[in-house]
Amino acid sequence: MIKEFDGSQKMMEDIIYIDNRSFKDINASTDELCERIAKNKQYQLFVKYIQNIPVAYLGILYMSNLHYDGAWVDLIAVVEEHRNKGIGKELLKFAENKAKEKKGTVITGLVRKDNFSSSTMFLKSDFKSNEKDFILYLKDI
Repeated sequence: MIKEFDGSQKMMEDIIYIDNRSFKDINASTDELCERIAKNKQYQLFVKYIQNIPVAYLGILYMSNLHYDGAWVDLIAVVEEHRNKGIGKELLKFAENKAKEKKGTVITGLVRKDNFSSSTMFLKSDFKSNEKDFILYLKDI
């Protein structure tokens, strides 16, 4: 079962549980994270449950501007013991369907170069790599 984030502390605790068993890169309190999600109307967050146990989450950022009209798959995180069971691919297809509902024309995913399993998942889902055309720049402020 896939549920949309309802803004609750409990569901944010489920997301942090998933992060702690996958990427381990959320460094904020549940209150702060709930506030961040609530203020961004272009962002949706979903949690995949198996028998009421949180096993994965998906973030989708919808964008429409002069150069882009679609959705970014912000992150798909699957707890380690549930990987390689098709959950990531299920969430990627779910994201694609959500983007179609919003009438977007493209769906984009950004994957770290060393994340071979995620790259493989995107490629097997008919995404095309475009690593020659863009460079991601980051600046902490």
